[in-house]
Amino acid sequence: MSGRARFLAVAACCAFPFLSHLGATLGEPRLSALGAMLLAWVVLGGHFSGVRAVALALLLLGLGSMLATLFPAATVYAPPLALNLALCATFAATLRDGREALVSRFARAERGGDLPPDLTRYTRILTGSWAVFFALMAAISLSLALWGSIAAWSLFTNLGNYILVVLFFVLEYSYRRLRFRHYRHATPRELVRLVAAYRVFPRPGEGG
Repeated sequence: MSGRARFLAVAACCAFPFLSHLGATLGEPRLSALGAMLLAWVVLGGHFSGVRAVALALLLLGLGSMLATLFPAATVYAPPLALNLALCATFAATLRDGREALVSRFARAERGGDLPPDLTRYTRILTGSWAVFFALMAAISLSLALWGSIAAWSLFTNLGNYILVVLFFVLEYSYRRLRFRHYRHATPRELVRLVAAYRVFPRPGEGG
C-alpha cells in the first residue's frame, strides 16, 4: 500500500466514529451512511486502483445515500453493530478445525514463520478472547440502541468501544511481555503495522 493510500485509509477509519456520532446526535442518517461507506471503501478498496477505485467510491456513496433515505434508523444504528459482529466473525472463523487462529498468524509472521507450541496455544486462546470481546461490544451496542438514550449509545459505540479495544490491546501486550519474557516481542508499532498489512479478503490468486 502506498503512502497516499495508507493515509486515506487511516483518515477514513478515523472519520467513521466521528461521522457516526454526528449522524446519531444530529439525526442525520446520511452522515452515518457516509462513515459506513468510507469504512467499506477501506476494506474493499484494496482490490482496486485508479478509475476502478473512484468508481467503487461513487457506487458506495450512492448506496449509502439510498440506505439513509429508505432505512434512516438502521443506517444510524447498524454500522457500529455490524463492525463489531464482523470483527467477531473474523476472529471466530479462524478457530474452526484445520485452520490457524488469526492471532497465531500474526504471531507467526512476527517471528518469521516460527511459532513455539506454548505461543500457539496462547494465541489460539487469545483469538477466542478477541471474538468474545467483540461479541460483547456488539451486545452492549444493541442493548443501548434498544433501551438506552441515543447519547448513551453514541458515547459507547463511538468512543467507549474504541477505548476498550485499546485497553484490551495494552493489557494483553503487557501480560504477554511478562508471561513470555523469554521470547522476543514486536513493539506495539510493529504489531499495528503487521495487523494493518493483513488482507481479510485476498486478491484472486493469493492465499488466505
